[in-house]
Amino acid sequence: MEKKRNIVEWAMHYRQIVILVTCCLVAFGIYSLPQMQKNEFPDFTIRQGMVIAVAPGNTVNEMVEQVTKPLEDYIFSYKEVKKEKTFSTTRDGIVFVQVELNDELNNKDEFWSKFKHGVATFKSQLPPNVLAIQVMDDFGDTSALLITMESKDKTYRELSDYMDELKNRLRRISSVGRLTVSGERAEQISIYLDPERLSHYGLNEQLIAGQLFAKGFVTTGGRIQTPQYVLPVHVEKTFNTLYDVQQQIVYSDPSGNVVRLQDVARVVKEYPHADSYIKNNGTKCILLSVEMKKGKNIVQMGNDIDRVLEEFKTELPSEVNMFRITDQAQVVGDSVNAFLRELVIAIVAVVIVVMLLLPLRVALVAASTIPVTIFISLGLFYAFGIELNTVTLAALIVTLGMIVDNSIVIIDSYLEKIGEGMSRWHASIF
Repeated sequence: MEKKRNIVEWAMHYRQIVILVTCCLVAFGIYSLPQMQKNEFPDFTIRQGMVIAVAPGNTVNEMVEQVTKPLEDYIFSYKEVKKEKTFSTTRDGIVFVQVELNDELNNKDEFWSKFKHGVATFKSQLPPNVLAIQVMDDFGDTSALLITMESKDKTYRELSDYMDELKNRLRRISSVGRLTVSGERAEQISIYLDPERLSHYGLNEQLIAGQLFAKGFVTTGGRIQTPQYVLPVHVEKTFNTLYDVQQQIVYSDPSGNVVRLQDVARVVKEYPHADSYIKNNGTKCILLSVEMKKGKNIVQMGNDIDRVLEEFKTELPSEVNMFRITDQAQVVGDSVNAFLRELVIAIVAVVIVVMLLLPLRVALVAASTIPVTIFISLGLFYAFGIELNTVTLAALIVTLGMIVDNSIVIIDSYLEKIGEGMSRWHASIF
């Protein structure tokens, strides 16, 4: 009766099939490396969010009774909310509620979509002076690329126009997600009333402000900028030129005499006072944040963005410069290249070290297990949708040592059994 072969003996007996399958898997792994998903860090679920309600003029006690308590009761009506980790902070006119979801919740996007719709409906049950309720749930989104556009000569409006054109081109890349611009400053038309001219015509600030409000003007509430009292009035976009604003009639009498705004005020187009701004290399700039869609290859996205940027730079004026502040695509690409370099170094090191103790043929067998195992692993990563990131690269690097150790232990045992008189076939099976 023929003895039943175990899996090792079967593989040796049909070694042509095993070699063919192994070569196919290695080839698939080599093909998978440039195709597979790559990212700097693995995706993880952020189960925290923030709910902000604003009611100007309310004291802390009024906010607690009228807004905080009803809002908390509504939030706790959702079974997905982890009550022991959800808390609120109330101040004059505003309340912050930090919401944390249960750990077993996997589809957080579906919950937040339902939650935002519910909060928008719930707002009608709050007092009328609650101006807005904002739900923020995108704390886990990270920027894959930060680009500054800067110039010493161009205005913010011109830089914004160039940035809009760049955004339009980047949107055509399928892997590009949200695009966010920071540091923009919009121009405004400001009106500075002159007290002496007002006195000459027998007018005052309140009368002028009333006339301007009736025509659709918006004010910031006034500001004392010099020892002389000045009331700035900002203009909505319905007035496009300085001339339109200067010619506005603010007073008229029965005789047909009129007083125009330019007669009692200085009207200028300027940038408002900025509480914050962005500079790079000591130059004013605006900042573009590029996020990647989930499940995409960040290295491929980086290559697509590079082509767009190189073409766009040729169309920019010489006085406008673009700089990359952070570039995850380059970081990930460098990490993959470093891993491949370490892989080659490991193979060479194994051959040299093992040759000092064992024959060359044995050293080559031990070294060959490294690329075979690694590329088969990469092929399995690609087949099962596992991306290449910092964690998976670290795991592959750690396994390099284990692969070499296993190979040397098996070969050493094989040579030992041959030395004891066992046949090559049975020593290999053992």
